Amino acid sequence: MTTELVLKSDSRLEFAFGKVSPGKEAWMFAEYFPAMGPAMAEYELSQLASFAVIATNVAGVTPVMGSFVSWPSAEKREAFHNDPRFVKIRPERDGALDLLSDGHLFQSMDEVIALNTDSDYAVIIAKDAGTVSDPIFALPLTSDSPEQAYTGKSISLRPWSEAEEQLLNSSPTEAEVFRVRFNPAG
Repeated sequence: MTTELVLKSDSRLEFAFGKVSPGKEAWMFAEYFPAMGPAMAEYELSQLASFAVIATNVAGVTPVMGSFVSWPSAEKREAFHNDPRFVKIRPERDGALDLLSDGHLFQSMDEVIALNTDSDYAVIIAKDAGTVSDPIFALPLTSDSPEQAYTGKSISLRPWSEAEEQLLNSSPTEAEVFRVRFNPAG
């Protein structure tokens, strides 16, 4: 199967990853997301693609899932995070997560990318553009990204290969590597 990652240059691409606390999955997917759906739509959040994290070299709690979403601007994302509906539910949302790393906004581009949901891909965040050869895309962190942990770095996507396996075994200070499998759309 395939899914499409539809990127638009007049938006911000947000990369997020995390892990829902055991026993909180039903609340997260049956209550939180449905409750926040209207607010997310109001602020023009667009879910582009979600994925399972198969392996990573990120230190600490190991993420198991992630996503690419699109915002029209950093200001729209900030407005959503300040919306009273989100502010009210945020403590419960955060309490349902063992890990959440979000707010990483990258410059986008105009491209429609077909992704095979039966294949693994590498999401790599690195300072040196030469770390990743022949990426599907390599996009820099924006200066208006609320989270600046990746300042001076770019996010790259490419099919998983032996080179990524070797990079996965390196220090996350050189490159954060995520081996991911995209979920079918819908």
